[in-house]
Amino acid sequence: MTNTATPIFPGAASLVNSTCTFDAFYAKLYANAPAVAWTLDADRDRRIALEEFFAKTPEERAIAIDSWAA
Repeated sequence: MTNTATPIFPGAASLVNSTCTFDAFYAKLYANAPAVAWTLDADRDRRIALEEFFAKTPEERAIAIDSWAA
């Protein structure tokens, strides 16, 4: 799979290829960047979108990230 998202969105490859569940990611986010986690708590739509992103396969995640740059 070609990951064209990485240059446009630095760090995207780690999200695309992550084996973490959304819950594991969110727990790490709270531990390492609580202010960012709080903003997701305040924006339910954004949190739902992130949950849906983590439910995708790596291939679907790469397509989603590539579409953001379009």
